[in-house]
Amino acid sequence: MNMTGCSRIESIGTYLPDQVITSEDLMDEIHSEKRFGIPNTWLRKLTGIRARRFAGNNANPSDLAIEAGRSALERCNMDPADIGMVIYCGIDRDWVEPATSHRIQRELGCKNAACLDVTNACHGFTNGMSVGDAMIATGAAENVLVVTGEVPSHVVRDCIKDINDNPTIENFRSKVGGLTTGDAGGAVILQRASNKSGVKTYRFASQGRYAELCFYKFDDAGKRQGQMLMEKISAAALHMHRALITETYKELRWQPKDIDFLICHQAGRKPHQRFAEMAEVDIAKAPITYEDLGNLTSASIPVTIDLAGSKEGDRILILGTGSGLSVSQIGLVL
Repeated sequence: MNMTGCSRIESIGTYLPDQVITSEDLMDEIHSEKRFGIPNTWLRKLTGIRARRFAGNNANPSDLAIEAGRSALERCNMDPADIGMVIYCGIDRDWVEPATSHRIQRELGCKNAACLDVTNACHGFTNGMSVGDAMIATGAAENVLVVTGEVPSHVVRDCIKDINDNPTIENFRSKVGGLTTGDAGGAVILQRASNKSGVKTYRFASQGRYAELCFYKFDDAGKRQGQMLMEKISAAALHMHRALITETYKELRWQPKDIDFLICHQAGRKPHQRFAEMAEVDIAKAPITYEDLGNLTSASIPVTIDLAGSKEGDRILILGTGSGLSVSQIGLVL
């Protein structure tokens, strides 16, 4: 699916919890060296992830989303009443119903906004941006808040418990990918594109045959279960991105040297490097957040844009990825 962009990013907001958890901390919790002969430095050396942030045990996804949304509103000095739609894009929600975006609308004072949740694993934020763009294109909204809040630390704790309850090397290998994630909130405010700035193109692809490579679900007893096969996911995602990149550059009328920032979904060092090589963009132009924040799931894209130090007029290529598998390539001028 391809679409021409009609919106621009007016403002960005990020929220990062204070608590820092190292990769060694998590490996120690599963007694990796004693049980499996794997040193506690293994996860850091394999993925490049030194640490990640955890919110409190009682934190809801909307709590982080609200802080990120508030930051985006304050940065552009926008009245919350001027937001026409709130789109929440996190993997987890506060409840099954209503849409989590309703709590975000209420807490931020976006009293005139329609509310909608869009979920698609780590890929949800780029999907949410495209929905917001379409609303602006049709005139349904002038200002759209696209926001996510992720608390995968809850899943991390379940993975640790599962490994401790069933300490086999096979179980460890299927669950260890879940230890790479970190908590965060991210938000953008979209407005109609101008002559100078805006999203130029969205390109999406999905391959459901890869759905079992990364999933989590609930069993009949309400217990989370799942797996994250990192190497296979990364290889499949790279293959899907490679199939799109030539046409993406052609549509944008850009060359790799024209890119100011390459913003990738960040699951670790190797996929990040491989995505930059695939796009033929200097790795120095691909800002790194995974080292100290881990895999931020759906918050990865907005947080990385925010922390990159990008400025007005920069050309940005976004490579979005989420289990399923779904990928996207988005070209925009900030």
